[in-house]
Amino acid sequence: MNLSFEPQFARLKISLQDNTKIYVQYNNHDQYSYSIIFSAKHELDRCRFDNYNKNWIVPDRPNHFHPRMTLDGFKSPMRGIPDDDIPLFCELVIKGKLRDANLRF
Repeated sequence: MNLSFEPQFARLKISLQDNTKIYVQYNNHDQYSYSIIFSAKHELDRCRFDNYNKNWIVPDRPNHFHPRMTLDGFKSPMRGIPDDDIPLFCELVIKGKLRDANLRF
């Protein structure tokens, strides 16, 4: 595992042994993103929790979840509160639940 801070993007980057990449990002506009990139070969081979786009029609707008292999946004358990979100995100990564393209919350 390799952990780095990318100040130009205000994000942490974690590279796992299998080349999976994890990004945790916050900005000064109360926006956040927790992403896991499984493969760079396929554009949608990733999952992301964020609140960047307020246009998703989800009950927890602007917070939403982009499952693996889809552009769509769905209800998210994340709220942009690191003390709450990061442990849940880590649990989902460790248990491999984000690999499931059918995962919905």
